Amino acid sequence: MDIEGFGDRRRTNTHQRGVRDGLYQVVEKAFTTAGLPWADCYREDRGDAIFILAPATAPKPLFVESLPPNLITALRVHNETHPDAQRIRLRLALHAGEVYYDAHGVTSASLTLAFRLIDAAPLKAALAASPGVLAVITSNWFFDDVVRHSPGAAPATYRQVSVAEKETTTTGWITLPDHPYPPDAASSPTVPRNVPRQLPLAVRDFTGRAEHLAALDKLIPPEGEEMRAVVISAVDGCAGIGKTTLAVHWAHRVQHRFPDGTLHINLRGYGPGEPASPGEALDGFLRALDTPADKMPTGADAQAALYRSLLDGRRMLIVLDNANSAAQVRPLLPGTPGCMVLVTSRDSLTGLVVTEAAYRLNLDLLSPPEALQFVSGIIGTDRTEAEPEAVKGLIRLCAQLPLALRIAASKVAAHPQTTVAEVVAELAEEGLNALSRGSDELATVRTVFDWSYQRLPADQARPFRLLGLHPGPDLTPRSAAALTDLDLPTARNLLDDLAAANLVEPTGRGRYRLHDLLRAYAADRAHHDDSNESLMKAMETLLGWYTHMALACDQVLFPAHPRLSLRLPAPTDAAPSLDRARAFEWFESERRNLLAALHNAVNNQLHEHALHLAECTRFLGLSGSWDERLDSASLGLAVARSCGDLEAEMKFLSIRGEAFMDLRRWNKAQDDLDYALKLARTAHNRTQETGALNNLGAMYCDREQFEKALRYLQETLPLTRDNASERQEAVVEGNLSRAYSGLNRYREAIEHGERGLEFRRRSGDLTGESGALRLVAEAWQGLGNHEKAIMLCREAIILSRAVGQFQTSTAEALATLAISLYQTGEAAEAISCWREAAALFDEYGGPHRAADIRQRLREVEGG
Repeated sequence: MDIEGFGDRRRTNTHQRGVRDGLYQVVEKAFTTAGLPWADCYREDRGDAIFILAPATAPKPLFVESLPPNLITALRVHNETHPDAQRIRLRLALHAGEVYYDAHGVTSASLTLAFRLIDAAPLKAALAASPGVLAVITSNWFFDDVVRHSPGAAPATYRQVSVAEKETTTTGWITLPDHPYPPDAASSPTVPRNVPRQLPLAVRDFTGRAEHLAALDKLIPPEGEEMRAVVISAVDGCAGIGKTTLAVHWAHRVQHRFPDGTLHINLRGYGPGEPASPGEALDGFLRALDTPADKMPTGADAQAALYRSLLDGRRMLIVLDNANSAAQVRPLLPGTPGCMVLVTSRDSLTGLVVTEAAYRLNLDLLSPPEALQFVSGIIGTDRTEAEPEAVKGLIRLCAQLPLALRIAASKVAAHPQTTVAEVVAELAEEGLNALSRGSDELATVRTVFDWSYQRLPADQARPFRLLGLHPGPDLTPRSAAALTDLDLPTARNLLDDLAAANLVEPTGRGRYRLHDLLRAYAADRAHHDDSNESLMKAMETLLGWYTHMALACDQVLFPAHPRLSLRLPAPTDAAPSLDRARAFEWFESERRNLLAALHNAVNNQLHEHALHLAECTRFLGLSGSWDERLDSASLGLAVARSCGDLEAEMKFLSIRGEAFMDLRRWNKAQDDLDYALKLARTAHNRTQETGALNNLGAMYCDREQFEKALRYLQETLPLTRDNASERQEAVVEGNLSRAYSGLNRYREAIEHGERGLEFRRRSGDLTGESGALRLVAEAWQGLGNHEKAIMLCREAIILSRAVGQFQTSTAEALATLAISLYQTGEAAEAISCWREAAALFDEYGGPHRAADIRQRLREVEGG
């Protein structure tokens, strides 16, 4: 006997003690009044339940004829004399069989069946839906041998149900003695067609999935229309994503549309024990469809044929949960229209989609709003609102995976004194371990992941483990090939196979990802199953691939820039053919992966990889990501210093100084550039000395201290000529043009600007050419030749847009163009150019320039 809702939070410890005392009084009185030998019964207390073994001499009919009405009377007396929090409603399970006693207590298969019956979801649902105080379930054997032959038990008021608890799948019979089902000949020896309703209990706090529910709803024809075919929906997704929850919730919502019944089975495709065979499933379904034992065919093919015959003409909903393959499902499909089959699986069941035209519905992680609503439904609105940031942290650490969220939120709900922040701290410290405790295998994240992993063949299992080591948020077949030491076609097939098993998720454009908990699981398996040497080799290969690809793309985008000499062995495979567009696209798509790879290289002391990766993040400046550029330069500088690489140290001091300049952190910029200059002069490194001097000159131009800028730049120019670097000379000539324009010395500005433009063109520096055109335009603008300035600016804008990646260069040219347009009376076009320039600066990391331009717009539009 089990008390309904014993753990309800409204019951305090005092209430629970009162409930347990009341339970024993009620049961003892009911046994005594019914004529059952209470004193001779073996009893074990289960906290919220009593487990009772009556002696074999006790007349079995008394348990169904006399015990239930006496329990009801005693319960009503108790409930009327106690407060609401101490009222009792009971579930009672009855079975008979052999029991073995030993020093540890009692055990047997019969006892196990009784325990499964009392936990049966249909029994809980029956009592929950009843206004009475008692629900009784008997085993199939007990019903056939006792209830059916006991008129006082009213066998016609029993209803047959399917019980699927843990490893047990069986039939039970439920009655509600104080609110009985209408008499039905279904429980008599001559049984007409039954209407099975086998769905397990739906979860109380189902949240979200509105789009998926709507998609399933659309598969059912409107009221009054017949189904023209067997409708099959295959719901797939990774472990813990909520497939069963969704399927059962939706099936409960719509089963009234299927008047001939609802069949359900857990096919155990992933989980403890062996998967259910088609024969096992068909046997249960045929019994639910009232097939007498003597009419039960032998062999799965014969059973499937009878099953299809019995479904012909019926309108039924069939829920096949936790399938492992299309082959496991096919024998359970009806052969004629009228039925709908809902299948859940961690496999994508592509075979059903192809051959049976199944509708595939893939479940993803909960959206942040759905996850918030889900957690709030478990811990309560008050606690959610009291710790909003901690709740966000909990959702993030659980990767928005429903199973993980339920486990973590339930830890909070179960202990009012535990804060959300405390659970978040535990998750942050222990990760998967914090979500994988407890004896219930269905409720631990690691275990449900294990069931998917253990089905992988060996040639997929190790690569899957290695994918967990990937440092970035997503990956491609090429990066997967590098990490797993597979050729590209094999890596591509691997990712497709893992995606079919819902162990990786395709995200479009040939990219894949593992959500954070699956990544942690895969990495944990790798560290457990593979040697440290093999894992380090895999990481070096992956980081080497990223490094060489980054170097190749950097060379395409910035062909004239000086670079550190190659510190790694040349790649065995040549880099793919790249143009500017493809190089920029690769950088943008791999941006987060490259930054993660850089951090990974630093953490694993792979200095050569780290130096090159840090240098190749200059593309971040194209989108105005100055903070990320600063972080990568700081990492490069730290690595250079740790390994005593003076050339790299000078290089990254200059790069970091430039990043500080872009962030307008002038003092920090000057510190780095002054120190770079000092090291370069000490080492007699003219290239680094030239770069530091030029950057200092550019910084003073940015600060509009043009006299200081001119002194540095005039010292720089001879050095660039000595270094025979046309690109570097072009940069210095451009900065000199800026300085002279700032001093209103426009003729000199034009002279240096045009020389810089010529060098840019000779070195093929297209992006620099656009900037040089604008500098010359600014000088002509200073001389009042706005027509010349407009022509040069338009040329600069056309070139910059053709290059496509340097949006700040486009914005500067637009801002310069707007000034000359306004001066020549083209106010409308000028305002349009300023607005576009401000928007580009907002988007690409120039907020101070956007603010300057908008101030100019206010002045113009206000005037």
